[in-house]
Amino acid sequence: MSVLRRLLSDLWRAPAKAPAGAAASAPIGAPPDPRELYPELAAHARAPMELHQRILFGEVRVGNERFEDLFAQAVAATSLAVAPLKAIRRREACLNLIRYFRHARTLEGRWAECGVFTGTTSLALCLAARAETPAFDGAGLHLVDSFEGLSELRAADYRRQRGADGRESAVPPPAHRTNFAAPIEMVREAMAAFPGAQLHQGWIPQVFAQLPQERWSFVHVDVDLYEPTLACLEYFFPRTMAGGAIVCDDYGSPAFPGARRAWDEFCARATLPYVALPTGQAVLIAS
Repeated sequence: MSVLRRLLSDLWRAPAKAPAGAAASAPIGAPPDPRELYPELAAHARAPMELHQRILFGEVRVGNERFEDLFAQAVAATSLAVAPLKAIRRREACLNLIRYFRHARTLEGRWAECGVFTGTTSLALCLAARAETPAFDGAGLHLVDSFEGLSELRAADYRRQRGADGRESAVPPPAHRTNFAAPIEMVREAMAAFPGAQLHQGWIPQVFAQLPQERWSFVHVDVDLYEPTLACLEYFFPRTMAGGAIVCDDYGSPAFPGARRAWDEFCARATLPYVALPTGQAVLIAS
């Protein structure tokens, strides 16, 4: 429990400091109150969430497994705390990833997840694959993370907000570097049943030098911030095979606008089509 407490402490208490690499053109404001970003927070906390989950996901199956059982196993093994606010969205996002992963497994490329945290999504993907292919051991899956938390903020990671006095300020994301730091040993333990999956520890983009020179058919980008999101796209898209999918977890997140800015910038540069899902994920299929 002490590890989990450390991972999730101060989630809404990011230090207010100027973005690295660029001078802020507006005063730096305090991190937002989560109720400003998610006005439905209080309502979700009072809702009968278990009933909603049973109605929405109770009959969904992946291979020979109930999705709810698979999801619960991944959450428990990685000590992830799922708040009521994210209980539905996290399940829907996970189910979307499983569907794109199943599609990718019909192709010949390798698979990657950038931004692993405690390994919940990685494990869920492997459990889903094993539900359809019992001999699946994770081979072909590459997991990339610093295991030290978020990288440095850039100007693009701040959102602009105008106060009651009419003055504009730059508001940092509601998280700091240590929020998303999980020991690599914790992920290794969670993924022990899938020894074929390879972990790559380091900062993006330097860590990409550890990856095999392969084509990719599935890439999950969950790195929250502008600079690493853009670096992931610049590295993986040219190496993604036709039909392969790149999924950005944070595209629709009001808390982390940098991810959307990076995605929009990259796709506009090459006039790439993509879809934005109701979960806040964005998906690009290579042609």
